[in-house]
Amino acid sequence: MMLPAHLEKALTDVELHFNAVSAALVSGEPQALTTASAVLRQAAIDFSALLQRLTPGDVQHKDLKPRLTQISNGLVLQRESLLRRTALVEMALDTVMPTAADATYAQTGGPYASLGRQTGAFKYLAA
Repeated sequence: MMLPAHLEKALTDVELHFNAVSAALVSGEPQALTTASAVLRQAAIDFSALLQRLTPGDVQHKDLKPRLTQISNGLVLQRESLLRRTALVEMALDTVMPTAADATYAQTGGPYASLGRQTGAFKYLAA
């Protein structure tokens, strides 16, 4: 027994966009990854809205849970890949443009750490 057509189409769309994000991650093209991620995000939002309207019979369908589990596990792997890529890019940037070491003590410059200023409010002191 196959999934209902509307559910099959929605799942196929999510899987298609998931695969596009995976391909963009492998290619390393930031613009392609941004575009594919935005499209996957919208497909996931649409699928989530569809899940809210499913009948109990659709929810209990035996083919739905394995496909959702596969997509969920794949998203976990994509997230880990993005975290690794982010760390790699940060290390590469740190190699090219190292950050300056912070001073041990901050320079005084704020109103609470500076010398007193004359405001002109009290020009004469009288006792």
